Amino acid sequence: MKKLHIAIIVIGIVFISLGAFHTNLWFDESYTVAIANQSYGDIWKIGGYDVHPVLYYFMLKTLSLVFGSNVLVFRLFSIIPIAILAILGYTHVRKDFGEKCGLLFSFLVLFLPEMTRYASEIRMYSWAMLFVSITAIYAYRLYKDFNNKNLIIFGIFSLLGAYTHYYALMASGLINIILFVYFIKNIKNNKSEFIKFMCVAVVQVGLYIPWMVYFLIQIRKVSSGFWIGLHFPETLIEVINVQYADKLNQYVALVFAIILYIYLGYLIFKAKREKQEIKFGILGILIYVGIILAALVVSLVIMRPILLNRYLISVTGLLAFSIAFFMAKEKNNYITYIFCFVIIAMSALNNYYRIKENYDPSNNDLIQYTEENIKDTDLILHGNCLNGFIIGTKFLDNEEVFYDEDNWHVEDAYAAFGPSLSYVYSLNEDVLKTYHGRIWIIDDASYKVLEELKEIYDINIIEQKYFKTAYNGLEYAVTLVEK
Repeated sequence: MKKLHIAIIVIGIVFISLGAFHTNLWFDESYTVAIANQSYGDIWKIGGYDVHPVLYYFMLKTLSLVFGSNVLVFRLFSIIPIAILAILGYTHVRKDFGEKCGLLFSFLVLFLPEMTRYASEIRMYSWAMLFVSITAIYAYRLYKDFNNKNLIIFGIFSLLGAYTHYYALMASGLINIILFVYFIKNIKNNKSEFIKFMCVAVVQVGLYIPWMVYFLIQIRKVSSGFWIGLHFPETLIEVINVQYADKLNQYVALVFAIILYIYLGYLIFKAKREKQEIKFGILGILIYVGIILAALVVSLVIMRPILLNRYLISVTGLLAFSIAFFMAKEKNNYITYIFCFVIIAMSALNNYYRIKENYDPSNNDLIQYTEENIKDTDLILHGNCLNGFIIGTKFLDNEEVFYDEDNWHVEDAYAAFGPSLSYVYSLNEDVLKTYHGRIWIIDDASYKVLEELKEIYDINIIEQKYFKTAYNGLEYAVTLVEK
């Protein structure tokens, strides 16, 4: 069993790494790369106007001091937390809950179809998942064996999660509350343990206070306008199948997820009937579902949705543990084999599509064309289609103008793209009025920015090109003009 477990970890790490060796970007990744190029102080300040905490950006900044602003290194960095979490299935979950549970946990962490995406995306989700999972592991260890080492590790990773993603903050908060209730109930026998736990809790809160000012700014931003939509049944489907879909058919993934969760319910009922110890498996599910419900309630109360399927990757380690926990209690191994086989088949197919997309030659066409034709004195102009930022991230020496035609008012957050970016609400503003020379207009297929610019200025169209990348299906309507 140990050799099988190690083999699964090694094969799984190779598997999730297959699609990671590329330098393509989509907008969120370009934002990550851009903000990681700022100073630590500017990351803190600018990140306060984003919608996430800033620890992940600090981590990338530190990485860049060693390797430079290297997109490939940033991408491979996202594999590390998933690999560590899979290894923790061997070193921690196996020891705490048995060989079968540990093996299944490592398997799910590596082979759930969606993991191939977040193992190689330049975003914070895989790190948030690791921090939340370690917080949960050491919460359990505090329950079983209260000692200073377990308490310190618990407190550190609880705080790291809170500084990485707000879903991780909610998870850490719920885990702390559960431990608080436990220590209160047992305070007569463990008064010193309660005091120590409360000291760590106070330290966590104290160390999070510096971020609270920006947290409140972000709450105000979300309440006044945010891009996430809440649509039923689409949102419900996305939430249910988030770990199983990615490049696969949404409804096939949904059917599999429903069957798996029905089976999980059966295992819970069966274990309860047999009077087995199940509270820790139940707690993982309750925290995961509780975060979904909390996000839904907040969405309905402030009338601005914050429930987004990909945010749930931050707490997927808890769900993977609960599935592994109850599957490990199933005596009929053939059923477990069937589910694992289906997961491998889905993940392999998904990874095939992802690899094909990530390494498609079309991803390089626009960058190659631009590299061959752009001059250092050229200006890059784009609007709210956002793809222009991706080009701007690739050509940092060129002056860039973002035309906020839809009045998003994200000037403070988009300062991440650096001093070469000018932010305008009208094409009549001075930065364009006074500019004379070549302009690269990065548009959507409607050529809105180009048409508006033609109405205001006398421009000469030098060349027009249309590109569509396989990576994320991004469209670029590029027009090179002389003003």
